Amino acid sequence: MGRTGTWFGYQQYGIKPDFVTMAKGVASGYAAISCTVTTEAVFDMFKDAEDHMGYFRDISTFGGCTAGPAAAIENMKIIEEENLLRNTTEMGEYLMGKLGELKDKHKCVGQARGKGLFCGLELVSDRETHTPADEKMVQAVVGNCMAQGIIIGATNRSVPGYNNTLCLSPALISTKDDLDQITSSMDKAITEVFG
Repeated sequence: MGRTGTWFGYQQYGIKPDFVTMAKGVASGYAAISCTVTTEAVFDMFKDAEDHMGYFRDISTFGGCTAGPAAAIENMKIIEEENLLRNTTEMGEYLMGKLGELKDKHKCVGQARGKGLFCGLELVSDRETHTPADEKMVQAVVGNCMAQGIIIGATNRSVPGYNNTLCLSPALISTKDDLDQITSSMDKAITEVFG
């Protein structure tokens, strides 16, 4: 929630979804919560005008627990009060600039991409063909950053041979100094792993 600089990523692209699913980001991971939100038009399809109890219902293990929704409401208040969507947009632009610098410096960087504070740095063995870098080398960059005290991720192993993108999702409260530390760590790691 808020990761791209808007409440939901779809809002960046003028999409009007019928359903939106969300989970831990709603409460910033502080409490267990997940939910699905829909439009009135979709919900109306589940209503039964003849029976006031004849609507779609679901039960769940934590369905009656108020801790998750309370944490989510407070989290959304904090995001608004501290202008974290604006910070995410501004710091995201800064981060994309820093990732662009890494692309300019390292021939193993194929592409820097992202929106807000949800970014990726594609590592390649050939920039012109975008041939993916060896996954072991990508994981070595992740491990090197971890050894420096910086946590980044990499695309998961869902498509063998194409898990070559370093994934960044720093906190919505990130500052330029935080992002400088992250990208400096990545610079050092890429240099050590790729030469």
